[in-house]
Amino acid sequence: MGSDAELLKEKSPSLTDALDFRAAGRVRRLSARVYDRPDNDPFYAMKTLVAFVISLWVSGAVLVHAAPLRLSYSIVGPPVAGVWMTYETGAFKRYGLDVQLVYIPSSVTNVQALLGGSLDVAVPGMSGVVLAVARGAQVTAIAATMNRPPMVLYTQPEITRTEQLKGQTLGITRYNSTAHSVTMLMMRKLGLAQSVTVRPLGGGPEVQAAFEQKQIGGMVTSVRPRTPANSLFNAADLEIPVAMNVFAATQEFLQKNQQTAERVLRAYIEGVAAMNHDRDTALKVLAKYLKRNDPAFLDEMYKVSVQFTDRIPRVDPRTVATVLEFEPVKGVDAETLAPKVIDNSLVDKLVKEGFISKLYR
Repeated sequence: MGSDAELLKEKSPSLTDALDFRAAGRVRRLSARVYDRPDNDPFYAMKTLVAFVISLWVSGAVLVHAAPLRLSYSIVGPPVAGVWMTYETGAFKRYGLDVQLVYIPSSVTNVQALLGGSLDVAVPGMSGVVLAVARGAQVTAIAATMNRPPMVLYTQPEITRTEQLKGQTLGITRYNSTAHSVTMLMMRKLGLAQSVTVRPLGGGPEVQAAFEQKQIGGMVTSVRPRTPANSLFNAADLEIPVAMNVFAATQEFLQKNQQTAERVLRAYIEGVAAMNHDRDTALKVLAKYLKRNDPAFLDEMYKVSVQFTDRIPRVDPRTVATVLEFEPVKGVDAETLAPKVIDNSLVDKLVKEGFISKLYR
């Protein structure tokens, strides 16, 4: 991804959205017809110049329209439903971004891909970003999808009480992932932290498959399993700030591409608003990415997505302390680390100008 300076001069996204190469050609052809020189027109030269400038302006807008951006997400579930909705409804394109959207399981792998230059922006779990910055990585979280965990402890049908979890194996995606953190926070709350075994399985779909095949006794997830299950505990009841997924980028990218980062957030915020306003489209998007068509399931996932996705995607600084409480880093405290991890300035700018409030009037 080139810097903003390399993308010529950035044009208004609303104007860019309306234009493509065919539109540019139409404007040029229209200009030629309108300004065909009559023999007695003394203003022909000026009109021709105006038409030429319009043509150049349109062409410049088209170049911005085609700007590529590599974007990933680390989970298959409601925490990134807003990202899916943004992509599927064309909001990224409306802001001049040709997004290449890819699923990369594991927050750690997403952060590594950012640092290695394989991604421009990622939407990993907050824990991966916090731990990376605590160890010296130059990565920043600029927005959060959710600051409360919409995760539920699901168990096999024969496990109907929390005390029956003793000696059981719970599936997680990876160690130090958001799923791992929330699982252990739950177990601590229930007094079972030393009584269960956690088993890393790779990604959300793999955990779901292991549950369906009864290879694990339970799992903490935002996606209800396909097979019969009991829901024993809701992570939201912990009343602990946990940022699920965050928009993250390297400091170098943000310094060189601040306007691009702002366009990403504008598009995402519009996508979230569309999710709130257009239930039918949102259900189709959820069905596509969750690969399930059961109406009751999709309705539940939609309600979870709308309830927990933050309309104002500011990252809650308190979530840094939550991560470090679970996975402390020697010599690092949350109060000092939080400003290094989080930069809410772009979200605050959009709030101040009324951009978000206008979407919900």
